Amino acid sequence: QGGNDGITWVGGSKAGGSGQQPIKVVGDVTRAGYNLLNGRNAADTASISPSSCNNGMVCSTWSSPQEATTFANRVLGEQQQRTCEGCTKTTSTAGVGLTPLIQESYDSKLKALQELISGNKSLTQENLSQASSSSLPVTRGVVEALRSEHDQDILAKRLASELALSDVLGKALLLQRTLFTGSKEPNIA
Repeated sequence: QGGNDGITWVGGSKAGGSGQQPIKVVGDVTRAGYNLLNGRNAADTASISPSSCNNGMVCSTWSSPQEATTFANRVLGEQQQRTCEGCTKTTSTAGVGLTPLIQESYDSKLKALQELISGNKSLTQENLSQASSSSLPVTRGVVEALRSEHDQDILAKRLASELALSDVLGKALLLQRTLFTGSKEPNIA
């Protein structure tokens, strides 16, 4: 198998050959895993609405296979493979790793916390969830306790750091589970 005819890939379609989509190792495996974890066809590209998600971890984190793939490609990069004659066989793009994502999450969590502590934003569930991570919620009581602290700035920065780490590592572990599941798709395995 291979050559200009490509190989049978995710969902049973041909990839890598002449006139076919390249085999996107990270992206295709992530998409397959996302869909399999949500009980769908491995090649599905549609978003999952919040009402259809049923509080599933994967579809609560990424609303579509494309969102999951974008995260995976940013962190891990991508490797494209082709089997066709006379074409570039392998193309690689490096990922940035988790550190920049942790910094971005830290910046957004700190801003959200500071707005809640200062009173610039009200203590609504939506505003509290912007400051929270999925495994470390920021509650009204936490914000009110920080408001009366002398070391409020230092404590808010420390909390934002923990929230960012929790947020990004949670997504990384979910990505690992998604990739593991995707690797079990019959045409990948």
